[in-house]
Amino acid sequence: MSVIDKVQGQPIATQHVQRVTDVMNPDIMTVADDMTTDELVTYLNEREISGAPVVDSEGHFIGVVSMTDIGRHLAEPSDFAPARSGFYRDTGDELTLEDLGQRYIEKRAVTVRDVMTPVVHQVAATAAVAEAARIMVDRHIHRLVVTQGREPVGMITSMDLLRVVAEQSQGT
Repeated sequence: MSVIDKVQGQPIATQHVQRVTDVMNPDIMTVADDMTTDELVTYLNEREISGAPVVDSEGHFIGVVSMTDIGRHLAEPSDFAPARSGFYRDTGDELTLEDLGQRYIEKRAVTVRDVMTPVVHQVAATAAVAEAARIMVDRHIHRLVVTQGREPVGMITSMDLLRVVAEQSQGT
C-alpha cells in the first residue's frame, strides 16, 4: 500500500508502508499447556524458536511461553532456600533408589501451564509493521499473534522486525 503526500494537490513523495501481513510467519507453532518444561525446551530448540503460544486441550489460545519464562521459573528465590530443598527430606525410613527417582521426576514435572504468561498479545494483519514494533516495545514482549478479525493467521516476532530493519538498511 502506498501513501502519497500532496502539497497543493501534487504528489510529493511516495512511501511504501509495510503491513504485518507482509512480514509475519503464517505458520503458528503452538504448545500444549500440559507439556512438561523439559519437553518444551526440546520442542523450542528443535525448531530454533524462543517461544510459542500455548493452547489448552480444546485448541484455544490461553497464553504464551518462552525460554525466559522457563529461566524465570528455575531462578525463583524460593528455589534457593537456605535449608534443605526437600529432595532428600528425612522420612524416618530408608529411602530406596526408586523413591529418590520418583522425587526427581516429581521435581521435574513442571508443565507449560505452570510457567507461561497467561496473556496472548495480538495485532491485526492489516496493521503497519511500526505498530507491531510499538506494541512489542511498550509491552516488553518478543512475539505477537497476528489476527484477521478474531482468527489467528500468523505470528510476528522481534526477529521478523529486525529483518525488516536489516533489509531497509541494505536498500532492498
